[in-house]
Amino acid sequence: MRVMFTVLPVTSHVMALVPLATALQSAGHQVRVVTHDHPGTVAAITGAGLTAVPLDGQIDLAAAVQDTFANETLEGIARTTGVSPDDTNTWSMIRNYVVASYAFYYPATTESAGVTDEMVRFAQDWQPDLVVWDPLFFPSPVAARACGAAHARLLWGLDRFGWLRDQYTQGRRSRGASEPDLMAALMGPQLSRYGVEFEEDLIVGQWTVDPWPETMRLPLDLDYLAMRPVPFNGATAVPDWLRGAPGARRVCLTLGTSGRDLFGDNGISVSDVFAMAAELDIELVATLNAAQLAGVDAVPENVRLTDYTPLNQLFPTCDAVIHLGGTGTWAAAIVHGVPQLLVPKTGSEYVDFARYTAAKGAGLVIEDEKPTVSALREGLLRLLDEPSFKESTKALYQEFTRIPSPVDIIPELESRTRRHRSH
Repeated sequence: MRVMFTVLPVTSHVMALVPLATALQSAGHQVRVVTHDHPGTVAAITGAGLTAVPLDGQIDLAAAVQDTFANETLEGIARTTGVSPDDTNTWSMIRNYVVASYAFYYPATTESAGVTDEMVRFAQDWQPDLVVWDPLFFPSPVAARACGAAHARLLWGLDRFGWLRDQYTQGRRSRGASEPDLMAALMGPQLSRYGVEFEEDLIVGQWTVDPWPETMRLPLDLDYLAMRPVPFNGATAVPDWLRGAPGARRVCLTLGTSGRDLFGDNGISVSDVFAMAAELDIELVATLNAAQLAGVDAVPENVRLTDYTPLNQLFPTCDAVIHLGGTGTWAAAIVHGVPQLLVPKTGSEYVDFARYTAAKGAGLVIEDEKPTVSALREGLLRLLDEPSFKESTKALYQEFTRIPSPVDIIPELESRTRRHRSH
């Protein structure tokens, strides 16, 4: 069958789809990955051995969020969910990137649809049987419907958009039958361009591929297909310094690829982490680029700087990792048995994953985006000195192994595609 993956131009989102896309390709299916024409994203796709289809439309995700702050329709959607603005993490998450991304692709004031038009044209020309889409790349189900393909979402974090739709629907019901569906209304102008009628699957997919343990899943009445987390984070030649055992206990500091693509600041202070490392008998491997090192005055002798090293190469040599809570780093750490010190950024799923890790005993969380040097040192020493964190990480990995792999779910994807496609 022909499978069209669609993804936002964010490297971490590309990496999340690679295990399933390459499994399908290796099984003999034809695979295309559609995204915005962003050089870094296209390079990540082709570097994984997949075929990219770059669309002309550019997107500045940070600017898209800023442009929605005065949008009354979006405020109405966020308020109707019933989430209190005092719950700063959840409110920021749904308001600043889930709802904002939805509005970017379904603008309330225009019927133009450049990216959607191009995606629909490609889908109608190529005729995929199945569209597997990034939960925030909202033209994807429209293109699937326009060409008669089955379609499913592939999660890269928790299903916050499915949760948002559920909370919004409950909020509308509580206000009475006359409450308009603002989310459906935003989609209306574009759907009419392609003769597509609104249905719930245009928001939450015909089903959803969930790459996380079921114990993490949000309580939603949606059709989920479980898939084992198989972290992919790029491939390079193994450097000389990674070929032998480290001379001291090795700790990784990473701010994730999303930190490079999206965030305007590092969150955690790199200088403070370096100051902490200088006091300890460890080797700190900091996978940071020049922008992330800006403002760092001194690099201690026991800190090794590397612009980018795939975590699947680095983590087997590490005793701990310090990071923001990104899902790719999180999964790779568990697969390779590395305890985690998490300093999650608010307004993201990072907080959810960090708290889950702590609850499972596989790491520690500092819910302060600017932790002190002493707090970092205390947390790291606990991870290095207390064997329970390593054992809990191994137990969490055993949960992973009980979930079907990307290869294992291919027959189910084939069966579901046959049932749902209309062409």
